[in-house]
Amino acid sequence: MSDAAAPAPAAPGASDLEAAGLSPKPSKLVPIVLGLNSLLLVGVLAKLFLMPTPAAASHEPPAAAPAGGEHGPVAPIGMGPTVKLPEFVVHLRNPEAERYARLSFELEVGVELDKDKLTAHMPKIRELFISYLSDCTMEDLRGSEGIERTKKDLLNKLAQAIPGSPVRGVFVTDIVIQ
Repeated sequence: MSDAAAPAPAAPGASDLEAAGLSPKPSKLVPIVLGLNSLLLVGVLAKLFLMPTPAAASHEPPAAAPAGGEHGPVAPIGMGPTVKLPEFVVHLRNPEAERYARLSFELEVGVELDKDKLTAHMPKIRELFISYLSDCTMEDLRGSEGIERTKKDLLNKLAQAIPGSPVRGVFVTDIVIQ
């Protein structure tokens, strides 16, 4: 009878503390580890949000391209220098009504030296642009697709008309159609 009512034996050592009315001391290791983890987390977050990225840290433009040997200077990565063309006003091809377009272009070249080469061909470039644009209709120049097609066609015509053309891109900077 007394065996069934007897309490289960406690863990060794715990019964001595309980008998004395004391509870076991909590470990100091847990708060120390939590504190170190918090400091580490704060450091990582500070690094991510407060430190500038390498691209944002440099406010200088890319360095000039080194000489490229027999093929001339190597073009730098990214946007190259541009040459602004004088404004064009052309009569558009339209048998039903008098339509005019006013356009402004900039031509992108690889390096600064190419700007002089392009300037030497300026009369040929203007004549090429005017003859191309005069054959366009209002619908040919309308919308983003029409502008992209025009830029692509002009770039191809420049490559054909000027041997070794330094032009890398054509940008439409203004367009008005009346």
